[in-house]
Amino acid sequence: MSNATQTSREAVLARIQASSKDSVILEEMQRLGFWPAGSGTPDQQRATELISQEQALLSELRELNQKLSIAKDPVAALKALNKQRMAEAKARREQTRLAAAQRRYEKAAAWHARRALDIGYLGEGVSQSLSDARTDPHRLAARELPVLDSPKVLADAMGITVEELRFLTFHRSVSRISHYRRFGIPKKTGGLRMISAPMPRLKRAQYWVLDRVLAKLPVHDAAHGFVPGRSIVSNATPHAGQAVVVNFDLKDFFPSISYQRVRGLFQTFGYSRQLATLFAMICTELPTDEVSIDGLHFHVQNGERHLPQGAPCSPTITNLLCRRLDTRLAGLAKRLGFIYTRYADDMTFSADAASAGNLPRLLWQVKRIIAEEGFTLHPDKQRIMRNSARQEVTGVVVNHHPTVCRETLRRFRATLYQVEKDGPQGKAWNGNGDVLNALAGYARFVKMVDPAKGGPLCAKVAAVQAKWGDNASQPRGQYYRLFREASVAGKALPSHQWQAKRQPAPTLEKTATQLQQEKQATRQAESDQAAAVAAETIASAAALPTTHTQSGELIERNAVSADAIPPNVHEDVPASVYLQLAMQFVLMLVSGLLTGNVLMAMASVGWMWFGFKRRRANWWLWLGVYFACRLLWRLTTA
Repeated sequence: MSNATQTSREAVLARIQASSKDSVILEEMQRLGFWPAGSGTPDQQRATELISQEQALLSELRELNQKLSIAKDPVAALKALNKQRMAEAKARREQTRLAAAQRRYEKAAAWHARRALDIGYLGEGVSQSLSDARTDPHRLAARELPVLDSPKVLADAMGITVEELRFLTFHRSVSRISHYRRFGIPKKTGGLRMISAPMPRLKRAQYWVLDRVLAKLPVHDAAHGFVPGRSIVSNATPHAGQAVVVNFDLKDFFPSISYQRVRGLFQTFGYSRQLATLFAMICTELPTDEVSIDGLHFHVQNGERHLPQGAPCSPTITNLLCRRLDTRLAGLAKRLGFIYTRYADDMTFSADAASAGNLPRLLWQVKRIIAEEGFTLHPDKQRIMRNSARQEVTGVVVNHHPTVCRETLRRFRATLYQVEKDGPQGKAWNGNGDVLNALAGYARFVKMVDPAKGGPLCAKVAAVQAKWGDNASQPRGQYYRLFREASVAGKALPSHQWQAKRQPAPTLEKTATQLQQEKQATRQAESDQAAAVAAETIASAAALPTTHTQSGELIERNAVSADAIPPNVHEDVPASVYLQLAMQFVLMLVSGLLTGNVLMAMASVGWMWFGFKRRRANWWLWLGVYFACRLLWRLTTA
């Protein structure tokens, strides 16, 4: 407590009441340096001891008097006992609240720490497997796969946080956001092929799963789609020069592979059900319909989770899931004298003239095996091609050797000539308005199938691009390559990019008593600071006497000086109180002036002073005063 607070009039009176006048005078003389503490004469030390003994005796006598007064008055004694019991009960309730707040804080802190290391919950219908964290490290090591035993380890390997991993894998039936951008591209046979392209953040995670896990696993030799070192040419070459070529197409190939099948695939690698669930949530999508309500856009579930067509992981996952299908179909083809290859959902069988008689048996067995493996044949895309007509496999003509269609190649050369002559404006290739890039892509396709024909075409297309193309535009292949390398390496995103929001750490809840104590402490500190500033101002304005002055006079002067600046008693009073007081004053004054009631007009001034003194606006009391003034005035003037 500051000196200004100690020497105020109220503080001095309180100290005298708590001890004695002589004790307070001695303390002030010692504080101001007029009586050295602990270094006086024996008489002075004796006086100090006597004053201290007197103070102790007075305190003891005061306590005895209080106990005696209580003992003489049973009502007061019972009141004091009840007051003590209420204080003890209040203290117990406060301790109970503090203990409950501490338990809630510890529980919230434990949950917060767990959320930073574990997934916990991923939504309804997919979270029941998160408790099983049993990973088989031996099976993973045998396949040279990364050994992961927790979501935290997986997130660190991907270069993301557990919060972002939860954000990418959380299952919501209704959501404001979508991790996929959906659009349609035209098919050769008509209609649209729906593509679900993942957003960059999800694509980073899918690239990591593809290159660090899926790409290390072997696929069947008959699978040629999206396999390094294989292509549509390698898929078509085994069927060149055959007497009969049969082509099957699977209906809704990617959507027919469910989330459960993908999760089971990762479990067969040796990962726990917990990590397999996370991998499956990363690699599958939830089909939704976009709905707008009151200007807000929602994505509402309209089906079960399945493999998206357009994600980096989907083709490799299908190749791994179709290993048993490929094995059974390859064995069937070998028994019947056929050759079997598969490119994604396009399955091709071929045989020479000696084995072509087994075609009816092949067709029946293929349909049975495909149905048993959980797929459905497309009824409109089954083709049987004899060598007397054009035989085409994944866009490559295979009647004698792999080549391109002559009619398409003739149409390509005509389009290329027109573009070279007149420019690309108003021209298209196979429905693609970006004719220069479309022609360049087809020229590379021809070169891949038949290098002798494709080499000159690529050179000619390059010349046309140099003549009519925009040299300022740069290919984005470099960007995608660097993006994939950074994703596979698990590099963290730059700090300026959006980061998944982290939950704030929990804080210990304060009770109402603690809040009240803090508020009182703040007010006391502000009051002490204001008193100290006032004391410094007074001390600088008038020098305090230092000689020929008694200690009591100094105490009195300091007390008066401290009281010279009254505290702001109206600081914590709401403004509405003063507004009501003003309304009461105006109503009473106007009523008195209009009715000629002098007593009421004078009472309005007294009521204003009374209200400001009490800092309260009591309407019931005001009405009593109002009607009393009217009654007294009538009695006086009657």
